[in-house]
Amino acid sequence: MKHPKRQGVTAAKVAVAILAGIVVLVLLFPASGVDTRPPECYSVFGYTVPCGAGWSLAAGAATAGVVGVLLGIFGPRGTPKVR
Repeated sequence: MKHPKRQGVTAAKVAVAILAGIVVLVLLFPASGVDTRPPECYSVFGYTVPCGAGWSLAAGAATAGVVGVLLGIFGPRGTPKVR
């Protein structure tokens, strides 16, 4: 039984995964807040987000990891060789 060739990690896949993580980080990062009980924090775009920056960092890293794994599984396998 012949197994298909597995492509390694390419720069494009890494760049797409990192870009997806950065997008999630920017969308969830708290930019400003009001010190009430409970505190309210807002993103750069004005909607409420969790006040801890750790949540946005973890979500960005998790998104980059998930996108990287999915691109490795379902992503393009490279260009076919012409003979």
